[in-house]
Amino acid sequence: MSSSGPTNEPVVLNLNSWSKLTWVEQKVLGAIFHKHAGQPFSSLLPREQWAIEGLSVAEAKSSFTNLRQQKWIESVHKSWGERLFYIPVSLMETLTIAYAQRVGITVKQDTNLAHVLQEGKSDVAAELLHLIAWIGREGLPLTGKDTIHKKSIQKLSVITVLSSTDFDGLGIRYEHSELYPTHVAILLDLLLSLNLVQKSDGRIQIQDHQLQKWLKLSWRQMHREIYQACMERYGEVEPALQHFRYQLAVLAPEKNIWCRIANSELKPRVMGWLCALAGWGYGEVGEDQSGDLAFRWLIDPQSLIYREREMVSETEPCGFYMQPDFEMLVPPEARPDVIWMLEQCAERVTRDRMSIYRITRERFVSAIARGYIFHEMMEFLDQYALTGIPENVRIALEDWGRETDTAPLTVERKMEVTEASTGSEDDPKLLEKDVLTGVYSASFYTPENQGLVDVPAFMHGLERDHSVIEKKFSLLGLEEIPETWYKEWRRYHSSTARQIAAKAIEWQTKLGIQQENRTQYLIPDQVEGHEQWTLSGWCMLDSNEHTSETEWRTFSPSEWDTMRLILPDDVIT
Repeated sequence: MSSSGPTNEPVVLNLNSWSKLTWVEQKVLGAIFHKHAGQPFSSLLPREQWAIEGLSVAEAKSSFTNLRQQKWIESVHKSWGERLFYIPVSLMETLTIAYAQRVGITVKQDTNLAHVLQEGKSDVAAELLHLIAWIGREGLPLTGKDTIHKKSIQKLSVITVLSSTDFDGLGIRYEHSELYPTHVAILLDLLLSLNLVQKSDGRIQIQDHQLQKWLKLSWRQMHREIYQACMERYGEVEPALQHFRYQLAVLAPEKNIWCRIANSELKPRVMGWLCALAGWGYGEVGEDQSGDLAFRWLIDPQSLIYREREMVSETEPCGFYMQPDFEMLVPPEARPDVIWMLEQCAERVTRDRMSIYRITRERFVSAIARGYIFHEMMEFLDQYALTGIPENVRIALEDWGRETDTAPLTVERKMEVTEASTGSEDDPKLLEKDVLTGVYSASFYTPENQGLVDVPAFMHGLERDHSVIEKKFSLLGLEEIPETWYKEWRRYHSSTARQIAAKAIEWQTKLGIQQENRTQYLIPDQVEGHEQWTLSGWCMLDSNEHTSETEWRTFSPSEWDTMRLILPDDVIT
């Protein structure tokens, strides 16, 4: 069998593209990423902040136009016409790597053994299958208030290994919070937002077509789909916390290695996210000897972040070990479609690294009554029982099958175990769906899918901005001034020099001054006086125009011999 894991090609390609940006474009993108992460913004940073970066507003605006053209920045329209800009989700991993030093690294590998504060639970993907199977058997009708009945909620609360305490630190909000425990709300919210179930005809109904596609995914693919939904729906929107979440996945070395979380200011809220990850089975929370938070992934963190394409691993079928007492020992390597069939014909006894299911007459007969065919279930057991079916178990199953008159049953849900594989082809129409956040896996989670949890509005439901982006940045009135003002270093009369300085302030561009072969670059802010005038602004601390170190200074025209306007490159080319 051929085997290949997830590819890092998109990140490499994006980093290559990023390295080809100009120095100014990299500075502008870095400032925006640092301040906003993936959150929307309606305007650029104020002039003072650009000056601290060593940039004029004109440079920032010019580079911003270029970044939009190159799709590093995208935009949507609000209903009243206001435009919102954002960095696409698909670029967050790349920029987390490119700007790690600038943002401040909060996740560092720690070779010291940490004390475990919260162990990782069994993975959430298997819990969702368990929950869907239960809904398929028991049904989930809604009350007249469009809520689930209390008895059903109580049952949902205890059939999962998750608990509300896992998610206390997330601070999520949802309607009917007095009715739904937090972990039940999150599980239902995930099923709804992944489009595996929908509210329809007064009940929560399984989306069979979507479920069959879901069962053809690998555990790795399921984990990533669920993780993307968790990141967007339950992670706090504050940019600093968004930076932390991406660094945790991108900068962590690999699974089973402790990382130290070096950010005391955000510790309580960071702890909330780490505990939630442990609850979902993604990792474990600890504390190192110095009292800092620590975390180690239980699955490969690099597999969770955006990937344009993934070569799916083809693995040998892994089944279970059936015992004479009707119990089945199920190793973690068992595929999702195998677990799904066990959920149909057996009861889950324990859920752990090695799970235990027990086949019972009631569950076996129930599966047949719901449309599963006896001889196909036997074929499934024969195929995946690694050491065979004990004779006493086989005899009992055949007796149960004879007791059930399967002939008149209409098979509505045919078992697809033998066809299900991790190498399925996705519907290209679904993959091409235009998703605002740029997530590739549009076939399951999309921001537009309605769940239970209140998600910040962000850009959900907003119209993508398809307007043509101006080809280059322009300065109003450029053609009205002499070209020598911005093309040549010249000495000017005091009144003309004042005009040039005033024009630099009007256009919010840089001004270059020279004296005795020393060049200085200014971001002018104000001119005071007329015949005897002074110019105040930010001055680059060395003669390199591309420096980010500035200080506030005041000059008089006697302090330079020649001068010129320093315009953005694409304005004068």
